[in-house]
Amino acid sequence: MQSMRDCLERLKTLLVRADEDYLASVVANALDGSDEEFEDFLLSNALWGGAGSVADQAGVSRDGDVHVLKKDIERTLMELGRMQIEAGRTNARTNMWVDAFEHWHSTGVR
Repeated sequence: MQSMRDCLERLKTLLVRADEDYLASVVANALDGSDEEFEDFLLSNALWGGAGSVADQAGVSRDGDVHVLKKDIERTLMELGRMQIEAGRTNARTNMWVDAFEHWHSTGVR
């Protein structure tokens, strides 16, 4: 559990550096919450869902510009997702996002 918390701490820091204040606050709230709230966040659509989720939106501006930290954000999400997959505690979209990020990074899309 602690390594997942550490991963989310890194993600929060990256989001702050990328001027993603709203998404950083969503992650910060999960980190500051109870263990149950933290667990719920790891499985949530706020983290792993579609449009507007951390996985979907982090590092991309409203006009579609990609922030220089996008790759670092995706690497952190890949690490977190892999830990969740190994623990058997995933959202329905966690595997899809991890696979997509790995594909994009291995093929140079991002």
